[in-house]
Amino acid sequence: MSTEERAFEVVVLAMSFRRENARADIAEYFPPSVLALYDAVVADPRWDKAATLAEAALVVDDVLNENDDLAAAYQASVDAGEMGFGDGEDAEMDAAMAEVTRMLGDRPARHIDLPTQDLAESAGPDDPSYGSDGLGMAGGGASDGLLGGEEPVRPWEPQMPPTVGGEAGPPPPPVVAPPAPAVPPAVPDAAAPSASGDTIATVLNAELDGDRTRLTTGEKRQLSVFFDESASGAAVASIGVGVPIAASQQTIDLEVQLLSADFTVPPVPQILRLARDGASVNRAIFEITPLHEGASLLSVVVNVKGNFLQRLDMTFDVGTVAEPAVEQFGRPAGAAEVLEKRDATLQFKPVAGGYLLFAPQVTSEPVMIWITPDELEARIEGVRAVLLASVSKEENAFNLDLTEAERDALLKELAFEGFLLYESIFVGSTPSPELAKVAAWLRDELSADVATLQVVSKGFPVPWPLMYLAERFDAAPLSWDNFIGMRHVVEQIPLEWFDQTPPAPTIASAPDLAVRALYNDGIDAQMPSHPVAAQRTYWEGRGVALTEGTTVDELKSAALAPTSTDKVLYLYCHAVAKKDPLDSHLILSGEQSITLGQLRVFASPQDRLPSHPLVFLNACESGELSANFYAGFVPYFLAKGARGVIGTECKTPGLFASEWAKAFFDELFAGKTLGTVVLELRRRFLEQHRNPYGLLYGVQCDVDTVVTPALA
Repeated sequence: MSTEERAFEVVVLAMSFRRENARADIAEYFPPSVLALYDAVVADPRWDKAATLAEAALVVDDVLNENDDLAAAYQASVDAGEMGFGDGEDAEMDAAMAEVTRMLGDRPARHIDLPTQDLAESAGPDDPSYGSDGLGMAGGGASDGLLGGEEPVRPWEPQMPPTVGGEAGPPPPPVVAPPAPAVPPAVPDAAAPSASGDTIATVLNAELDGDRTRLTTGEKRQLSVFFDESASGAAVASIGVGVPIAASQQTIDLEVQLLSADFTVPPVPQILRLARDGASVNRAIFEITPLHEGASLLSVVVNVKGNFLQRLDMTFDVGTVAEPAVEQFGRPAGAAEVLEKRDATLQFKPVAGGYLLFAPQVTSEPVMIWITPDELEARIEGVRAVLLASVSKEENAFNLDLTEAERDALLKELAFEGFLLYESIFVGSTPSPELAKVAAWLRDELSADVATLQVVSKGFPVPWPLMYLAERFDAAPLSWDNFIGMRHVVEQIPLEWFDQTPPAPTIASAPDLAVRALYNDGIDAQMPSHPVAAQRTYWEGRGVALTEGTTVDELKSAALAPTSTDKVLYLYCHAVAKKDPLDSHLILSGEQSITLGQLRVFASPQDRLPSHPLVFLNACESGELSANFYAGFVPYFLAKGARGVIGTECKTPGLFASEWAKAFFDELFAGKTLGTVVLELRRRFLEQHRNPYGLLYGVQCDVDTVVTPALA
């Protein structure tokens, strides 16, 4: 292939990949090789930094050159003759082609060997398959770019560059366009349920060809992931789920990826299209090879637009005859309907000697983090101690505004501990190249204006908003912007299995918005600003269906009863963490306390809350908070049916906690998404009051949660 041909190919691909709704169109009309290429390209950190079409085309070229398996699959599509192309004029493409041709220079084009002679003979301006959009269909049968001459024109239509000097230019490289989609397009099914709110019983299966109990080092095997009503005897794992699909939607596209350090696995995800009848219209098929004998972990990760849905961990005993051990984590498949895009996703799981990190956007291998729970707790406590020292000062506790000197001193100390937390996790005393790659990706991915970081974890209670990102701590002036929580939306999800589909991320305010506020009135005796009285006044004037209370019984027997209709549960009280999470407790008025263990017994998680309340634990003036508190209470509230939990990392001044909560609910009720509200309030209080205490609030809830319609 000539440099000009290579330039043309990557420019057309880049323009196609930049189109709106590109992924959906590629998944619907093109074979897996093109979809895999698209996913690899847009996941590459260089893609988002490409400001021009030429720069984007060079990213495509780099990805193809750096991924032999990806290039080989794409080459196979070329060799299969599934090609079609068109002509036309586009000034942007013309300029990009010239620039890319110049910049490619001597770059090797290893992945494509175009059948240029055959194409030249079989396709031209007068050939029916030679469409006008630069991405025509092989065997298309119409010059308007129709699929099979019958389907609607695809929405992505890059134009071919004009010929030069009146003569035909180089044979244009093909862009994949199969005569029949590898994944069938979504079409209405008369036999499928059509009413809104249908819930279809189905099973997510992972199936291994051959004997699942006998794997041999170096032997290639095939793993299939699919949905169906029942599993065959070859299934390694089968998970029963209920899948709701709206009447307006016929299919849901899920991203399936394998992660393993013990098997060779494909580096890019595949698309699994789930239909309304509960069966997937295709299978995600992966070739795997065990690398050694003994315990070997293979993880199947299922995402929706980069948003974590499920993970299956299958541990095989390679070289012996044994049933594989299976663990499942995550949300039901039905959650796919309510999950939105996430820019970056990290998953953490405790293992012997440390934690296993899954970063599917960076590497197909789980990465080991060699840090013990005690070491991690020490780093977290280092951050918490700095904050506790600041909020405990009388001048900070009784005033909303911090002095410039206090703000700057806090920045210096908090940035150091926040960086040490980052360095201990992502560098450590024995850094690995894989971990360094994840660390660099995290810094690069979160260097944009605003991104959404999703952290899914079990036993890894890191206060992510307080983590300070920098390649070197002393290389640049300190800045509040380097704290993850001051620049980005952070969503933390406990890696637990709940057998229920989460609610849509909308809190309906009609016909009314039911709010229950429970207080510890004793806080006013400690605070001259009387924040409890101030909040009572606030809620009584908020125009919501308000229920107030001060007792443990009102929490246990009313707020957490299955008959509750509350959409917001707000607790302004004390909280105490204990080493055993079941001993952690909430303290309401009159020093009435209730432990998590007591709540689990007297307000069982089995008695779910159908109203899916947002729980806000505003535990002010609580010096005895630790990671153990939320490690117990968050899973409890989620299991009860709450849509999410917002809480503080350590003691928070009563005045600040009161003012921040009032501002939070004002913005949330005004129709802004929860993640946006938290981020904007952190910045606002820092700018207007020189107060960074908004970083104390962690969000363990869908950050797209919104009140609709908005309240005045």
